[in-house]
Amino acid sequence: MGIIKLVKYGLFINECIRILFLAAYAILQPSEQAGIPRFVYITPAALFPIMALFILIDTARYRVYLPLFTAGKCIGVCTLLVWIFFAGHHTMITEFSGVVVAELFLLSGDLFAIAVVLLIIRSDKKTTETPVLEDD
Repeated sequence: MGIIKLVKYGLFINECIRILFLAAYAILQPSEQAGIPRFVYITPAALFPIMALFILIDTARYRVYLPLFTAGKCIGVCTLLVWIFFAGHHTMITEFSGVVVAELFLLSGDLFAIAVVLLIIRSDKKTTETPVLEDD
């Protein structure tokens, strides 16, 4: 159980770093006419640190949010992969720029979060299962 508590803290810290990174990106970009939509896309990402905090505090109570968290992260991974694929100037084929490093950082954080949540679900199932008694 000690490793699960450690990965829960890692999940929470990962989500906090991710939202800070996204917020810094939105704030530090030069202002454009279409600057406001960046906040529209970044604001829903604030729910992931909140869900990670709830999972950290009491997994048994907030276990119903684990599939929702996993689904949101899978959607995030898919959209980021589509973005990397269709944004030809940001791919690793042309050059390994800072933008690609940021995209890979976000992608690895999402994959880490999915792995941690699946590990938590697996360990939670083991602790809540009741043993089958055999009749002789």
